[in-house]
Amino acid sequence: MKFIRNLFFVLSILAGTNPAPAQAFELTKGTDKVTVTLYTNYDEINPGQNLEALLQFKMHGGWHIFSQNPGDVGVPTEVKWRLPMGFEVKEQSWSPDVKFITDEIVQYGYDKRAFYKTTITPTPDIMNKVPVQVDVSWLACKNECIPEKVSFYLDIPITGHDLRPSMRWIKAVQVAENSFAPQPEDEKVNVWLAMLMAFAGGIILNFMPCIFPILTLKAISLAQADYNKRKNRLEALMYTLGVVLSFLIIATVLFVLRAQGEQIGWGFQLQSPIFVGIMIIVFFVIFLMLLDIVHFRNPLANHMGKLTFERQLLNSFVTGFFAVLIASPCTAPFMGIAIGYTLTAPLYVYYPVFLALSLGYALPFALAGLFPKAIHKVLPRPGKWMDLLKKIFAIPVLLTCLWLGWVLYSQLNNKVDGDASLLQWRTYNPQEVSRLTAEKKPVFIDFTAKWCITCLVNKKAALQSRKFIKLVQEKGIILFRADWTNNDDMITSALERYGRNSIPLYVYYDGTGSEYKILPQLLTPNILEEHLR
Repeated sequence: MKFIRNLFFVLSILAGTNPAPAQAFELTKGTDKVTVTLYTNYDEINPGQNLEALLQFKMHGGWHIFSQNPGDVGVPTEVKWRLPMGFEVKEQSWSPDVKFITDEIVQYGYDKRAFYKTTITPTPDIMNKVPVQVDVSWLACKNECIPEKVSFYLDIPITGHDLRPSMRWIKAVQVAENSFAPQPEDEKVNVWLAMLMAFAGGIILNFMPCIFPILTLKAISLAQADYNKRKNRLEALMYTLGVVLSFLIIATVLFVLRAQGEQIGWGFQLQSPIFVGIMIIVFFVIFLMLLDIVHFRNPLANHMGKLTFERQLLNSFVTGFFAVLIASPCTAPFMGIAIGYTLTAPLYVYYPVFLALSLGYALPFALAGLFPKAIHKVLPRPGKWMDLLKKIFAIPVLLTCLWLGWVLYSQLNNKVDGDASLLQWRTYNPQEVSRLTAEKKPVFIDFTAKWCITCLVNKKAALQSRKFIKLVQEKGIILFRADWTNNDDMITSALERYGRNSIPLYVYYDGTGSEYKILPQLLTPNILEEHLR
């Protein structure tokens, strides 16, 4: 499986055995008005292996060029590829344009920087060097307009060894994708605000629906807590350490894989059927333990007659560690913006944001462990009622197993999920979205996955509500659904273009152009009405 292969690749990196990165083309041509730089992910390819290309346009001295929809006047900027027979250009995309208004004449284009990205699919039977030519033409305007063009010529060798994108390509793509869809002005953040939002998002994450199974285990643990301050503090500390370590491991794997060119985001582990299968087994064992059908005993317990304090500390650590894995299907308010901020952030910013997220997530249970008297004022004294409580709490754990089983079935069958509502949802296509927004048509995009419980709750509570259906029909909104249940590079790239690295994400174009708004991650019919009116 791709996930396992990538995981072994990460381990090889950490062990210092990874292959050297490939080189990549970086060619710059242009004029004193506009310069164009061509980047490729490799300077050689394997037969049948995709080649990705990026064009960066830089405008100088107040000149501007036009977008694909130039407006009332202007000439679209064009990119033409001349490729060998059997080669195909796919997934062409441009960064969002800006509006120019001169004497009531409306134009759309770029006045500082623009990006064009595409994927070239070769034939699997190529043997020799591949000649590639790309012709780029544009109309540069200031007080006057001047047509200009450049051409790039590449001879790409064929190789037989494994390739990794170069750091030069990775850095160029990171800059480009941060510009592909600028975040709305009210969502631009700095590092301190990102850390504060991550901390707040971590706290709120405790109250999201996907956390209920871990709440079950912690509630039982808190009900059994005594008033030994030293013991309670150590257990709270171990739980926090488990949470922090788990978050940082996921953040590290996420960072390393993304640095190698993998298109993944928050919750990526649940896109692996193997990981989902392991989680089903873990939860089913927990279910059996809550029913006292299965017991895991410490061999020393037979001699000591009780659970050792050291094992209680280990249990707290493991609970915190797994609490993060359980939380991965959810994204809380504020959390999406904070994680999205880390997409292009350096390591000294990246890790503090995830650290703040982990501390916020650990805080509620750590406080409950430090102050057990407050919990005992709410709960009755330990007794037979706890056996009944364990059996009651076994129900949501079993439901979690069934839900994960449904996720696994969907991943293995890879079928498009039907929608029970009266609405027609199209499969997400970025080119189609760009075309419709250029035609000034309203578009709503739902980025979702079957392993995202928050997404499923929003779907039932809001996206299938009568109020939303009526709004869509009245305004003629075109609906797209981007299903991220299995890893999909196109959807991951789209999330990044909207400044996000997690789901749920809801994007709405109101039909006035390329400007959009991002809706809250928790939806109600009234929230939808407020943003779509």
